[in-house]
Amino acid sequence: MKHIKKTIVDRIKVILLVSLFVGVANLTNSHRLLAQDGVYQFKASGGNTKTSGKITEISPDGVTIAGKLVPAGKLVPASKIDRVYFLGEPSDINRARDQMETGRYSDAIESLGKIDVTKLTPQMKPEVDFIRAFSMAQNSLRGGSTTPQEAGGVVATFIDDHPTSWHLYPAVEQLGKLYFAIDRTDLAIGQFAKLSQCSWPKYQLNGSLQLGTLTMDKAADANAAFDSILNNNSNDDVTQLYKLLAKCEKARLAGIGGDPTTSLSKLNEMIATENSDNKLLFAHLYNALGAVHQKNSNWKEARTAYLHTDLLFATEAELHAEALFHLSKIWAQLDETDRAATARDTLKSRYRNSYWAGKL
Repeated sequence: MKHIKKTIVDRIKVILLVSLFVGVANLTNSHRLLAQDGVYQFKASGGNTKTSGKITEISPDGVTIAGKLVPAGKLVPASKIDRVYFLGEPSDINRARDQMETGRYSDAIESLGKIDVTKLTPQMKPEVDFIRAFSMAQNSLRGGSTTPQEAGGVVATFIDDHPTSWHLYPAVEQLGKLYFAIDRTDLAIGQFAKLSQCSWPKYQLNGSLQLGTLTMDKAADANAAFDSILNNNSNDDVTQLYKLLAKCEKARLAGIGGDPTTSLSKLNEMIATENSDNKLLFAHLYNALGAVHQKNSNWKEARTAYLHTDLLFATEAELHAEALFHLSKIWAQLDETDRAATARDTLKSRYRNSYWAGKL
C-alpha cells in the first residue's frame, strides 16, 4: 500500500515538473513571438493582419519582412501597410501614431516629446520624424497654431533625412500642400509632379489631379494631367474615384475656358447621377459649378453652388476654404455685406493658414 502511494506521489511530481517545463517553454516561445518586428497590412474585408519577423529593408515602395513563414522575406507594398512596429519600440510612438491617425495632431506631437531619443534605433527615428512632420503639417493646414512655414521646414527636413522611408510619398504630398498654402504654386507643382510619377497608386493619382488643378492657366498641361488619370487602366475604387474627380475638373476647365454650356451640362449630369455620399466628389462638383457660373457673372447661381459646399460638404476642408473665399466675393457682389463678412470671418478663423485665407 505504501509502495502504491509512493508511486502515485512520484507520478504527480513528474506531471507537475513536466507542466512546469511546458509552461516555461510556452512563456519563452511567447516572448520570442513578441520580440519581433511587425508589419500590419490592410485586409480587403476590413481591419488588418500582422506579419511578424525581422524587417530587413524599407523603401518608399514598401517594407520587406522575413519571418518563419517567409524566410526569404516578403515585400509589403506601402499602399497596403496600415502600420509598422519595431522590436523595442517605446509605447509613446504607438500612442502618437494612434493620435495622428485619429486627427489629434497636437496630442501626437506632445506624446513624441516624451520619448527618450537616445533609445531610438535607426529604423525607429524615421517613424518618429514622420509622425511629427505629418502632425505639424495637418495642424497647420487645419488652422492650428503651426504656421505653414514652420511645418514646411519640418516636412522638408524629413524628406531630406529619410529619402528611403515608406512614408516618403505622404510627406511629399504634405509639402506640396504647404507650398500651395503660402502661394508658392511653382514649388507645389514640383512636389506634385514627383507624386505623379511614384509607384503608390493613390498618391500618383492625387499628384496628377493636383497638377491639373494648379495649371489651369495652361489648359494643355492641365488637360494632360487629367487625361493621365482618365486613361489609367486600373479599375479599383481609388482609381474610379480619381477618374470622377478628373472628369469634374476637366469640365470646370472647359467652362472657365470658353465653353460654359457643355461644362455646366456635364457637371449637372454628374450631380444628378453620382452618389452624394461621396463628399469629396460633390465638394469638387459644386465648387466647379460655382467657378463656371462665377466666370460668366451668374452671381446667384454661383452663390447657390458654393453654398452647397459650405452647408453640406464642409468636412472637405480645402474645398470648403475655397468655397468660403468665393462666397465672400459673391455676397459682396450681391450687396449682402453681412454675409460677405461672415464668410470672410469663418475662412480666417477656421482656415487661417490656407491659401484662400491669404488671398482675402
